[in-house]
Amino acid sequence: MSGNATPMFTRQANIGAANVTAANTTSDGSGGTIGTNIYSVLAADLTNGSYVEFVRIMVVASAAATATVATVIRIYVSSQQSGATTTANTHLIAEIAIPASTADQTTTANNWYDVPLGFRLPAGWALLASTHIVANANTAWRVTAIGGDY
Repeated sequence: MSGNATPMFTRQANIGAANVTAANTTSDGSGGTIGTNIYSVLAADLTNGSYVEFVRIMVVASAAATATVATVIRIYVSSQQSGATTTANTHLIAEIAIPASTADQTTTANNWYDVPLGFRLPAGWALLASTHIVANANTAWRVTAIGGDY
């Protein structure tokens, strides 16, 4: 017999985002300090957890026509919401190669990159993101998570 025969629906939206700029060259969850080289994108509801539908990645800039470098953006789930990450508490779930591009252009729009996730994030856990290469001056990769709280 199943443990839960009733569908779960979120009660409210949970949208979080972070500008990812500093490099973390590990992909195993180690070597990160949240807010320094691995960034909190979404914090799950502390009581019931959250649903994460997808992550959208956009290049952003604070100065017009600023070029970025190609890199890999990594998405993790973690029981840590602050401090240092380790392989025991932070787990890589997705990564995507992002090409070099020029942000904040006057006549050309940049592409966004969606990473479908579709899973429940446990209560008190966080969705984190990092980049393998440091962003150029005045640029960042804006990682936005779309989901809902239970």
